[in-house]
Amino acid sequence: MEFKNWNIDEKPSLEECPRHYCFCWTPPGGEADLSRKIYDSFADAVSSPNRVTFLHGGCAAPFGPCKRETKSNLNHDCYESHNRVLKKHELPELFFCNPENLDEEDKEKYKKMAKTIWSSNA
Repeated sequence: MEFKNWNIDEKPSLEECPRHYCFCWTPPGGEADLSRKIYDSFADAVSSPNRVTFLHGGCAAPFGPCKRETKSNLNHDCYESHNRVLKKHELPELFFCNPENLDEEDKEKYKKMAKTIWSSNA
């Protein structure tokens, strides 16, 4: 699985899907349930016949298509930090987040992070 090399010194565009760094991204050959059904248990969810295989990888945002993937303003920004992958690649937890979508506590964390790593571009 290939990851894009992101430069921590450059603020990422909110128009670009960070793919593997988003919890909603399904890797090539992975499966996801796009039915929006709510299951009684994790076991029920992963054994659901509603699962779709993503041959080339893709967005499996649970509330509909993501604006970053479709490039359409009719869709919402569904990015969710995939913290384990971000940490592995030494990127901050809020690196790809849209600050407008964060709660007040995370907005403050985002401002501090932005000031630290993108001081001239925050």
